[in-house]
Formats: sequence, C-alpha cells, structure tokens
Amino acid sequence: MDLNISGSGQIMPGEYDTIRVSGSGRLEGMVRCQNLYTSGSVGGNSVVCENNINTSGSCNFSGDISTGNLVVSGGSSFGGNVEAREKIAISGGSSFRGTVKCKQLQLSGGSKIGGDVEAEFIKIRGAADCDGLMNAEEIEIEFEKGMEVGSIGGSKIVIYKRHGEEKKKRARLPLFSSLIKRRTIGTVCVKNSIEGDEIALEGVVTPRVSGRVVAIGADCEIELVQYSEQVEVSPEAKVGRTEKI
Repeated sequence: MDLNISGSGQIMPGEYDTIRVSGSGRLEGMVRCQNLYTSGSVGGNSVVCENNINTSGSCNFSGDISTGNLVVSGGSSFGGNVEAREKIAISGGSSFRGTVKCKQLQLSGGSKIGGDVEAEFIKIRGAADCDGLMNAEEIEIEFEKGMEVGSIGGSKIVIYKRHGEEKKKRARLPLFSSLIKRRTIGTVCVKNSIEGDEIALEGVVTPRVSGRVVAIGADCEIELVQYSEQVEVSPEAKVGRTEKI
C-alpha cells in the first residue's frame, strides 16, 4: 500500500510500499516501507526502509534507521544507529548520536557523529566531528574548518585543506610534501592515532601516524610518524620523530 501526504499528517505504525510526504510528516512508532520520499520536514522514531530514503528539507529521527540508501538535502538528526546497505549522502548540517555504517558515506557541510563510522569509502567536504573510530578502505577529507576525530583507520587516507582546484587535485596524490605554502585555517585533530597503508596529511594534529607510505604536509603537528616503506615530511610540518617499523 502506498501512502501520500500533502500538507501535514501522521504515518501510523505498519508496513507500506512507498511513502511520499510533501509538507510535514510524522512517523509514529515502527514504520516499515520500501521507499520514503519527503519534501519539507519528516520525523519520527525508527524506520526500516528496504530501498531508499530521500528527504529534502528537515529530517529528524530519534531511533535507529535501516535502509538501502539514505540521501538527505538539508538539516538532519538521528538519535540512534544509522545503517545503509549502499550509500549515505548528506548535504547540510547533520547529527548522529549513534554509529554509522554503510558502503559509501558522503558528507557535505557540518556533521557530528557520536559513535563509530564504518564504510568502504568515506568522502567528507566541510567538517565532521566523530567521537569514535572512522574506518574505511578509502578516506578523503577536504576540510574547511577545524575537526575532531577519535581515531582514523583505513587503507588509503587523504586529509587536506580546501584550496583552489589546481592545488586540490595535487593534494589528492598519495605522497606530497610542501605542496601548499599558505597557512591553513583550522586543523583536523585526531585524538588517538591514524593508521593505514597510504597516508597523506595536511593540517592534521595527532599523537601518532602509522603506515606503509606516509606523506606529512604543511601545518601538521605529529609526535610520532611510523612507516615501513617511505616517508616524506614537509618543512612546514612539526614532527617529533620518525620511526621505521
């Protein structure tokens, strides 16, 4: 059964095919559906959506979310754990009190994550504070303001300050040293450590970095850099010591 709401209305607990909301919709109790499309504002407790949740506007859920794809344009907050089998893409301000799990995570804007993040690919443009572990095969963070993360782990990890298009492309290389000469505004503070295979960092403050191939760019402050194959350190970085492992 499909359900369409134009204006404002409530969606009662139960199972639906496609839910469409144009205006304001409130999901009461546990709602299961195939698809959820909203324009305006939507909120509730928990929802299990087999295929897609696509919202434009305001999205606020206090419980767990489980879906195939979660795409949000606008402000959003999630009080429980959020899991998507494929993609989570959020443009705008977002808040996650629990864990985030998916294959692809794309965040644009400002985000706050209370738990761990687990994905195959993570791309962040803007800022995303994460209290726990941010873990993925590939992580790319292009930050504009300061960020705080508990720990970062992955295969390829690239963190850099947002600059012009030419410098941005150069910063994506797995190794770079002293590529960007001007000072950054804000840093990415990683409280515990960054561990991976290929690591390239700019504007990062952390106690320890450990990887096979490590490039430390400008404005980094790192107590210990461990590497097994190759290391490069920019003269504009502060590194306590390097150690081959």
